[in-house]
Amino acid sequence: MIKDPVELPAGTVEWIESITAEAVSSLHRHVARREAWVVETLSSSAAKQWYFLRIDRAGAKGRGGPWSLLRETKIIQALAATEVPAQKIIAWHDEFHLALQEMVVGDSELDQVDRSQQHAVMMNFMAALAELHRLDPKALNLSAFCTWPESAEQQALSEVYVIKALWRSMPEPPSAGRLFSAFGRRWLENHVPPEYQHTVLVQGDTGPANFMFDGDKISASVDWELAHFGDPMEDLGNIVVRDYFYPSSGGDLQAYFSHYEQLSGIPFDVDKVKYYTVQQLLRSVMSLMYTVPSLKWNDEVAMNMGYEINCQRAMCDAIARAMAVSCPAEPMPVSVVQRGDEDKEMGRVFSIIEQQLQQQILPAQSDGFVAHRVEHIHAMVEFQHRQARYGPHLDRYEQSEIAVIMGTSFDDLPMAEEALLARIEAMDSVEEEQLILTYLHARAYRLEDLMEPLVRPFAHRFLAKVD
Repeated sequence: MIKDPVELPAGTVEWIESITAEAVSSLHRHVARREAWVVETLSSSAAKQWYFLRIDRAGAKGRGGPWSLLRETKIIQALAATEVPAQKIIAWHDEFHLALQEMVVGDSELDQVDRSQQHAVMMNFMAALAELHRLDPKALNLSAFCTWPESAEQQALSEVYVIKALWRSMPEPPSAGRLFSAFGRRWLENHVPPEYQHTVLVQGDTGPANFMFDGDKISASVDWELAHFGDPMEDLGNIVVRDYFYPSSGGDLQAYFSHYEQLSGIPFDVDKVKYYTVQQLLRSVMSLMYTVPSLKWNDEVAMNMGYEINCQRAMCDAIARAMAVSCPAEPMPVSVVQRGDEDKEMGRVFSIIEQQLQQQILPAQSDGFVAHRVEHIHAMVEFQHRQARYGPHLDRYEQSEIAVIMGTSFDDLPMAEEALLARIEAMDSVEEEQLILTYLHARAYRLEDLMEPLVRPFAHRFLAKVD
């Protein structure tokens, strides 16, 4: 028996071996935003087998929250008796809150294959999604884990308010994230779809990279953490978001949504899809605003910091599209860059550290996960270099931009943001929305430029066509 990795509870390996009746030969960390492990076992005949291990540390302490691994496991188990392709749960550890899952055959990187295969897989995926949405949600017996929406507002906003309630006891971090979060929430509240028609089990974060495929067909939809009862158009909005980060539609989702409509019998509503695209992105913006400042040593710090900025920019793009308005998309102003470049000495130490990481430390790493971590540390150092050079100048620029909107000057950026935040909370007209969106959209692009080393994996993306 191999030893338990120091990051996992003592007894993990013994538990896996008792469940599988196989010897664990390898247990290593999987590269993902949420913690997971790849398990390799050997049978008595020396045949290899692989499993996927998930852990919910907060859940084991009684703080699993509204999207706990236990809840996700129960949802996946409820789907086992249906035709919906989902990964199988091998076993659940009630004390450690470990879920041992099958290792699904196939690949998740649909954005990395040729266009003809992408098309075939996406068509097959839409058929699987239609199958999910055709299920009788009440027959799944998930009422203990999923709340039934009673109105159009509940259907549209319940997941947003769950996030808001989850963090209610914590003060909002003093960052630009609170402006994007407040604006997105207020915009959604101002534009709740008036029609309350269908309620189904939605996956809640569905689309490319959240299903496995083998050849031209999907093997299983994975990641059911955010599943709940909601509007089926919410999942289509999720697909727009997933395709934004993992482009797999050739830039046009219309054929796939038409295929879904034919198979599901549920009418396609383009306005709702645009609305739920914003809703999905806002949920990420809100969650990341709180989770990024509280990340721990074993979390994906660089990945989450970059993803927060990517989501802020994508949300502004999505709102602009829903409102049919054009907004500026510009990098940091030349004046900011010029002032930052004047101090050559400031960047010397950062440059040395970057070179040491890239040329000495990274090449010496044989462990794939450690090499991944070193790459992210390198990106963090690059970002801190840019922050030291340009950050203070960009803050002063943002302060002056908010002063123009508010019609008054401020002593510092936090004071300016506080005033703008109050105005966002009172926002009740399309004209006011457009004014503030124009600023936030431009600021999102400037932040993406400032944090380029962290946002690099998902930079220069665009929303696929839906109409």
